[in-house]
Amino acid sequence: MVDGSPGKEAGLILDRMLLSLQTRVLLATLAVLLVLGLVVDFFESARYLFSVKGTAGDVLMFYLYKIPFLAHLMLPISLVLSAHISFALLGRGLELRAIAAAGIGPLRLAVPTMALAGIAAGATVLLAEFLVPPVLDRTEKLMVERFGLIDQTWRFYRRHHWFQGEEDRLFRIGRVTNQGSRLRGATLFEMDSDFHVRKRTDVSRAAFKDGRWIGAGVWERNFDGGRLVSLQAHRETPLAWPERPGRFRDLRGRPKQKSLFELAADIEELERRGLSAARYRIEYHNRFAYPLLALGLVLLALPWLCAPARRRTLAGALIEASGYIFGAYFLVMLVTAAVTGGAMSAAAGVWLPVLLVLAIALAGWALRLRPRRSGAP
Repeated sequence: MVDGSPGKEAGLILDRMLLSLQTRVLLATLAVLLVLGLVVDFFESARYLFSVKGTAGDVLMFYLYKIPFLAHLMLPISLVLSAHISFALLGRGLELRAIAAAGIGPLRLAVPTMALAGIAAGATVLLAEFLVPPVLDRTEKLMVERFGLIDQTWRFYRRHHWFQGEEDRLFRIGRVTNQGSRLRGATLFEMDSDFHVRKRTDVSRAAFKDGRWIGAGVWERNFDGGRLVSLQAHRETPLAWPERPGRFRDLRGRPKQKSLFELAADIEELERRGLSAARYRIEYHNRFAYPLLALGLVLLALPWLCAPARRRTLAGALIEASGYIFGAYFLVMLVTAAVTGGAMSAAAGVWLPVLLVLAIALAGWALRLRPRRSGAP
């Protein structure tokens, strides 16, 4: 019998048994990975955590904020590991053979497993959307104010100095406040058809009031053929800038610090400014693709995990699960490099590993469930 349908009561007992076992293994695996992640991070970060300003309380808060971020990264990995460990435990205790002897096939066993996988995938999405962005904001604040750490990626994601305006105009802004309605140290370059500067306007301060820009400390320089032909200074003057304040708003935070709505708005604004939004697009699609990839890996492994004749050790289950995880990770790194290098779009690059894993999983299930010919062992 390829697959059987147990009675309603027996089916509920089976579901409860599998869900209980797999949930306990999943939580235990997640706890172990979280501890390992925190320990590794502690040794990597110890050189700046115990600085002059940082206190033991700051370090404690730093790692409390780290837990949700690590949980959203580790939960899909824990899902794949726990599926292999759970079925290894069932095979070692001969439960899989008893289930097969009762006429229950792999499709029926897959129901509670994939239900738990769906719950874990949904939890990963919710963590990334609602909990990870605020805790990363607080972590960054601690890193800057208490531990004095500012790296190059923080500077890049904190502020973009150059802005593409209307009609081949380029802005360089020193500081932006009030959602782009107040600027300091602004310089506008107006270009001719050959992309040569024909006018440069330096503004000490600019504010958007009553639908127009007002500049203070303004210097206007006009050029012809690369030569300065006129120079004017204004203490305060209206600026004929068609750009609205939203064009200059400070896009604070790394992509993981954004909600889906904020990511979509920032992608649009970055591309309007002539800047690359590839990493923002990758993060936008990864909110769903990352947990679904783990779900696909579980679906891929299930036909062979359910085989009653396989009596695997826990070490073998861990090695097998690690192979699935590292294979998927390698594929994800390849397509990410292709996306950032401009070889493919973010949507195609992010979803290609998921679709490939799901296609292989469906082929595996078709092979596992095909009718056996008479006389086949």
